[in-house]
Amino acid sequence: MASMKDKKAAKKIIKRAKHNPQLYSKDEVKYAKIYLKRHKREKKQHEREISERDSRRREAHGLRSEGEQPKEPRQSERRWFVKLLHKARSLVRL
Repeated sequence: MASMKDKKAAKKIIKRAKHNPQLYSKDEVKYAKIYLKRHKREKKQHEREISERDSRRREAHGLRSEGEQPKEPRQSERRWFVKLLHKARSLVRL
């Protein structure tokens, strides 16, 4: 990927050319626009590759399996809280 300085320079060229068209030639402005579009496209492609890699990694670890339910039914929050209170009471009695 390109450095951030190049991207900022391209943005400044385009912005300055809008306010004062005599500062830069049409070719320079055109090149700056092409550069920004290419940079944006490369960034999107890079992000897409990272997300695909992460999703494959999650599938390999079983974190994102399709349609599988946990083997043990999940405890309700109330039942969990009651167990916690019971443990706390027994610790206080010691």
